[in-house]
Amino acid sequence: MVSILCTEFAADETKKAVKRLLLREKADLPNERRSLFICAECGDLGCGAITLEVHNENGKISWSNFGYENTCEDRVQFDEYAEIGPFSFDSTEYERTLQQAIGSYR
Repeated sequence: MVSILCTEFAADETKKAVKRLLLREKADLPNERRSLFICAECGDLGCGAITLEVHNENGKISWSNFGYENTCEDRVQFDEYAEIGPFSFDSTEYERTLQQAIGSYR
């Protein structure tokens, strides 16, 4: 697995992934789940991905409900990730940091 910020993949796909974390793009998996780590070889969600839910409430961004899933099965495997998160970020800092990530691909 590799971060969605991996520079080895097409810049357009990485920018879309960042926009998904910013809640500006539609989630890439059902139930508003968004990928965070993807297949290091091809980036295909069918190979499996570490996913999460992202929420923006009252100036705070939260990452929660981490799990493993793919596009071949209808279920999310939460057990191995139950102890991870939730994480909370100031929305201004969060956006600035991810915008900097997108900016590095220009």
